[in-house]
Amino acid sequence: MFFLCPIIRFKFVFVSLLIITQTPYNLYQSVAILIFARELSKEASLKVLAPKNQLANKQIFENLNILTKQKTQSTQIPVFISNDLNLDSKASFGQNITAAISTVFDKGFENLICIGNDCPALKTEHILTAAEALNTSDAVFGPDFRGGTYLIGLTKKAYDNVDFQALPWQTPNLFQSILASFSEKKIQILDQLQDINTFKDLVLYSSERHIVSFLLKFTSSFQFLTFSWINTAKSEVLLFARSFRGPPIFGF
Repeated sequence: MFFLCPIIRFKFVFVSLLIITQTPYNLYQSVAILIFARELSKEASLKVLAPKNQLANKQIFENLNILTKQKTQSTQIPVFISNDLNLDSKASFGQNITAAISTVFDKGFENLICIGNDCPALKTEHILTAAEALNTSDAVFGPDFRGGTYLIGLTKKAYDNVDFQALPWQTPNLFQSILASFSEKKIQILDQLQDINTFKDLVLYSSERHIVSFLLKFTSSFQFLTFSWINTAKSEVLLFARSFRGPPIFGF
């Protein structure tokens, strides 16, 4: 037994070093994350989260961008942002998301996880779960409550076999169309999460006790809010709160 101790000790040190060096980046180094979102001013003009106050609306989307980047950076997985990829501003949504995904895959990555900036309920754990799922599956999807998706994870091989540009992007039929397109592939489905596209969605998050508290972390958003915005919020909260068990988080 005495002569085995050095060997056992060596094995223990080797295994310990192996565990220490297995960071998320090492585990998922063939994976990339793509944050696909419109340019800030365009996003704010198309989605109204702060009625009658464009400055506050823009600030909220800026905060959403910050929050999304923070979640992706903590994964230690390489992150690409669609606005940095020189996409065609006149192209359709489908053309641009297809071009963005192709650009990232062309950099040599085998797997890709595409997310937006409008789902504050998305956690780092969802992203890492998707990255791990792609080791054994062709694709992984996170459905939202509008018939769309908040996360799309793909292997390059699966992506090459599907006409992504032809999918009904920005419609309630997107998720079902994706499932049909991948019917012969091995896929995994993540938890269904609520995204934010309108002011009512923002109130819905509050009513359902989701993590709209992210707004409170960026108090600069609220210094722009007008009395008309707050009065609108009051009426919307009263309207939506009746549909849910718990009271809203915000006390307007």
